[in-house]
Amino acid sequence: MNRKRKGIRCASNRTSAKATLLPATLESVRSVSLRNHLALAALRAGDGNGHLLSDLIHVLYMAWYLREAGFGTADHALFHEAAEALERSAARATAADVWQVSPDDAASLERLLALHDQQLASTPVGVMLGAQRRLLRFATSDRKTPWHDAGP
Repeated sequence: MNRKRKGIRCASNRTSAKATLLPATLESVRSVSLRNHLALAALRAGDGNGHLLSDLIHVLYMAWYLREAGFGTADHALFHEAAEALERSAARATAADVWQVSPDDAASLERLLALHDQQLASTPVGVMLGAQRRLLRFATSDRKTPWHDAGP
């Protein structure tokens, strides 16, 4: 009986390891993408909130780490532009309690979301988990942004 349990556990671990080598399911990709695009749409309409802004900040950092891992090509400037757009939105919310992005800022965030959609569709789950771990480590560090010291 112990052998059987042990065999099941090993088979389960192999399946998990295999799954990390594949991209996320189409349903999962669509769900995450929809959430991100709805966050931007709400902020664009002035109907945003801190959670939606936080979702877009998460996209910004995940897209950077996935780009560093070799998934997706984007100009280094996109990350600076998107970060500045999100900072302006946060400042506006702090000053006037208006959770909104301007049309100009929305354009750079749309480019960021397009990049991240491509990344979600092609990046293996294991690489995504690694990027998530890097983001968590960064969040507890003293660095300003991960792209601050990076070259173009």
